[in-house]
Amino acid sequence: MTPRSRIRAALGLIHSLRTTPVLSDATHRLIREADTGALQRAGLARMVTAGLLLMAVLVTTASVELANPMALKQVWAAELTLVLFGALGWTGAWLASKRIAIERLPVVTAILDACLVLGNLAYTHWGLGIPGSLFSVFPVAWVVPITMAAAAIHYQPRLQAFVAAIYVIGLSLLAFGSGYTSPAERQQDLSEIIGVFSAQANLVRLVMVFAAALILILVARQGRLMLERAVRETTLRVTLTRYLPRELAPILTDQAFASLRQGRRIPVTLLFVDIRASTTFGETMEPAQLAVFITSFRRRVLRAASRHGGVIDKFTGDGALLLFGVPGARDDDAGRALACGRTLLTLIERWNAKRGFNPPVRLGIGIHTGDVFCGVVGDESRLEFTVVGETVNIASRIEQATKGAGCELLASQETVVAAGEEGLWTEVACEPLPGVTRKMVLMKPAG
Repeated sequence: MTPRSRIRAALGLIHSLRTTPVLSDATHRLIREADTGALQRAGLARMVTAGLLLMAVLVTTASVELANPMALKQVWAAELTLVLFGALGWTGAWLASKRIAIERLPVVTAILDACLVLGNLAYTHWGLGIPGSLFSVFPVAWVVPITMAAAAIHYQPRLQAFVAAIYVIGLSLLAFGSGYTSPAERQQDLSEIIGVFSAQANLVRLVMVFAAALILILVARQGRLMLERAVRETTLRVTLTRYLPRELAPILTDQAFASLRQGRRIPVTLLFVDIRASTTFGETMEPAQLAVFITSFRRRVLRAASRHGGVIDKFTGDGALLLFGVPGARDDDAGRALACGRTLLTLIERWNAKRGFNPPVRLGIGIHTGDVFCGVVGDESRLEFTVVGETVNIASRIEQATKGAGCELLASQETVVAAGEEGLWTEVACEPLPGVTRKMVLMKPAG
């Protein structure tokens, strides 16, 4: 591998750490839940680690009489560092439980961890006059892998690289910032701090290894939980896409799906669309051509629905039913449905100009707003998402009324008023809708 290719590979790796892929709402929600859980576990790990180490320090120092003022200051600094470390863990876990600053907490806690550890080592060096090149003999240096393991709980490569950079830079300044010391000077310095090699100090180091092992077990547990959650969610989404509209399956939470399973009555705006005189196309086209024709039509329906936030409940041959207000109602449901109807007409007009259909493709679009029953019905062997009610029947009759009205797009007065577009529509005189007992006022685009 040439030097240039190595540089290019290194830059690609850095870019991959900096780049965040575009995530769906459902994926973002799951990751946010995982981050919250990771913050709580990381806080708990810090508290447990601080407690274990503080207990080890107290036990080891209780059995030894410390007459050296420098040793007393070291013990005091270690105890203060551990208390602050535990307090930091409790604060992080509490903020995570309250969903406060979830995105910033991993970075903030990692920086504070580094400040505590490096600050303790800096105090040992500059405050007590011990050469920085001897930082590795002090038990507190063993906290570095513990804090790095705690950062690994969040599964954020950029955070891990950031933490590693802090410690590498900080420890480098300690180790090499005080200049060169001769072997004789190092031997004299070590003789003055011989206590760091005692059985009590080694016991503290063993406790640190145990604490690091516990955190790494927690990291592995966190990874396993995320994997199992991802597999469950993927299996659920695959199952849901078999009978739910494709726009709904990726965004439904378990609670929302349970609500659909029970069924509920909600306000929605429905848009029925159908190709006029579709039998003519069926009689004049070969089966392969007809398949391409229907696929192209559905692609344009999908495009219009996606542009205006509609959910395609179902395709029915050469027609479709679109819903606006599922899974949750919005103030602009009616307006988006009317805009979707206009977009559909524009797309079909362009399709006609592009393909030169003879006769040209014409649509019938009916839009109505009202309450419907919305839910998942059927047994486990055959589930189906459906909307039923008088509103659905009226919307279907409005679509059929476009034939007699000589207009491709009709909407009920309720929909036009809900959209606030009274000035853009005009009333249409037409026959009463079949099967609808109450009087309906239908409107078409003005101009």
